[in-house]
Amino acid sequence: MLSSLVALSLLSAVPAAPKASLPVPIAGARTVVAAIVEAAKHNASQATPRKGDELTAYYVRTAAAAARKLPEAERASAFLLGIGVALDTAALLRKNPVTGNLWNKVESEKERAARLKVIGEPTVHGRHDLTQHFVVSAALTASHGPRAAETAGLLKEMLDAEGGSGFSFADLASDLAGIAFAEQVLRSPARLAQLEKGFVVRDYAPSPRGLVEGLTSADFERRYGSLTDKRFRAALEALRKQVRALPGHKAPAK
Repeated sequence: MLSSLVALSLLSAVPAAPKASLPVPIAGARTVVAAIVEAAKHNASQATPRKGDELTAYYVRTAAAAARKLPEAERASAFLLGIGVALDTAALLRKNPVTGNLWNKVESEKERAARLKVIGEPTVHGRHDLTQHFVVSAALTASHGPRAAETAGLLKEMLDAEGGSGFSFADLASDLAGIAFAEQVLRSPARLAQLEKGFVVRDYAPSPRGLVEGLTSADFERRYGSLTDKRFRAALEALRKQVRALPGHKAPAK
């Protein structure tokens, strides 16, 4: 997951997004994070609190509802940045020189500490690490663009293969799902209404079942060559197709 200290350096190698025509909606993202924190407090007070994938869905629906109250031009980016900050329990993006300034403006250290006490462990297909991949990739797509978000995910997996948890196609699938999710929302902020009413994890993120994980550098090179090798590109395209086939990513009927 996004907890390896070696990943701190990878975003520094990713080019920053071109200057946006509108300012980054920091206040809007803060509003979304605050709404999720309040939802977390409410959930924790219940006799049977939501857990796992159900908790993730609850937070995403809450975030969509909060974002829809913001000015139209800010809604999509504020929503994506908000879930990226609020559902990620790691501190890497706060410390990274490329993303740290933005992340720290959205949430102070004091606010982060309070959030971590109540947020619980929202999951994607039962895994919190996949939630982090999904929401962080979505937030990076909003702040730096889809190409930079995908590059960060690929470099992170290669770094993990060199001595961390190993290269994981499950992680990468969640990265791609988060990127596709963000692109969809950025293209059509009106989709937030749909997300508020019925976001379900399985509609937007592929199951990790059957996906190869834990590959060392030697394993990866033997099976896939390199990131530019046709074997890996075919595997990557297969993941893209798997993501596009999910109900949440299919284009709505005209």
